[in-house]
Amino acid sequence: MTCQKIRLKEIIAPHFWSTFKSKSLHQIDQGGRGSTKTSKNALKICYHLLKEENCAAICIRRYQKSLRDSVYKEIKRALKRLGLSEGVDYKASLSPLGIQLDNGNRIYFAGADDYEKLKGMIDENTPFKLVWFEELTEFDSPEDIDNIVATFSRGNNDWFSVLYTYNPPKNKFDWVNRWAEAKRLEGYQVVKSDYRTVPKEWLGEMFFRETERLKEFDERRYNWMYLGEVIGMEGLIYNFDHINILTEEEIKKQGLKVYYLDFSIDGGHQTSATTCGCFGYLSDDRWVLLDTYYYSPHEKPVKKAPSELSRDLRDFQIQMCKKWHASIDRQTIDSAEGAIRNQFYKDYGERLNPVNKGKNKQTLIDYTQDFLAKGKFFVLNNSNNQIFLTEAKNYMYKEGSIERGKPEPDKSEKEIKGETYYNAFSGDSSYYYADHTCDVFQYWVADNLRKLRLKD
Repeated sequence: MTCQKIRLKEIIAPHFWSTFKSKSLHQIDQGGRGSTKTSKNALKICYHLLKEENCAAICIRRYQKSLRDSVYKEIKRALKRLGLSEGVDYKASLSPLGIQLDNGNRIYFAGADDYEKLKGMIDENTPFKLVWFEELTEFDSPEDIDNIVATFSRGNNDWFSVLYTYNPPKNKFDWVNRWAEAKRLEGYQVVKSDYRTVPKEWLGEMFFRETERLKEFDERRYNWMYLGEVIGMEGLIYNFDHINILTEEEIKKQGLKVYYLDFSIDGGHQTSATTCGCFGYLSDDRWVLLDTYYYSPHEKPVKKAPSELSRDLRDFQIQMCKKWHASIDRQTIDSAEGAIRNQFYKDYGERLNPVNKGKNKQTLIDYTQDFLAKGKFFVLNNSNNQIFLTEAKNYMYKEGSIERGKPEPDKSEKEIKGETYYNAFSGDSSYYYADHTCDVFQYWVADNLRKLRLKD
């Protein structure tokens, strides 16, 4: 086979040399970013299927839609690194996603969100030898994994291996962390890996610069992101030291310009606040929360109607554009907020971009924590932004939710002691705070991942 001409140690990081050819039943790879565990498993699957006769492998992620740009691409990349060419040594198809090697062996790709389709891939004449669960943290529980393993382990009298790859969640009580520790004690093969033994040229100079910057800036987060350590979760959600303060005088003195504006909205009507953040991109590559619209209907007998809120938000946008001499790049809103979104379109013919919060609030929190760790987020020190600073400073997980393995932010309305917040744009005072501006921040980050360099 062509792969025999390639020296495996030249394309596999040293921390995988001793286990690469292993046929152990269960093989868990846990590690930080840049550890190359994903590319290693792609190579492992291709290597075994090139060496073996009459067998198949399947690569599984939680959601079907994420396969093509992840494991499918990694498998094709692995085949290329092993010296094989598409159309010559193997055939690749997109519908359905699949790869057939010239020796007849096949690699399948499937999302666990369609279990019936998974079962339909079983071929009694060609046993599955390898099952790979990529991004294990996407799955809801170990029961989901066990059912799939039981399905594909049938018909194997020789060997069968299940591969698991993931970056450990911060929370030690997360089901994946508890599951992995239990399986280690049961004798599963567990390999912990990180970027430090990976050849520098594989990852690039900028990757290593970023690791060193984060290590100096936030060593605890560095330990989690790049070393794959379970660092635990504290009550406070944001590290307030990463929220920097800026004044208008400093912007003027430094001769900075606001290139464009983004707006992000969290809607509420009966008891929850409606708030909107204006985020500006500065000419020195920093992002600033320039101002905040905030209206709280909490304990008010007469609430503002969606038509009034729509008008308020439009006036807020106009004032910001005039003040900073900048145009709007993106307008974001919570996808569950239909009233304001529809009213705004009816009034001004502009569509607000809905952000799907999804089932996992922690994903949105992780995005914002990643962004804060870059050290490029600032808050303009003015009276309207004080509500954001208060909510961010007091943004905490609900008591007991971390220990249950499902961290959940505390969304309860808390009374502002001894003071109120008057918002110039809503013309209204607020006597309570919760997490509404934190939600605004999360929606904005999630809707601009590429722009904020959180996603390629």
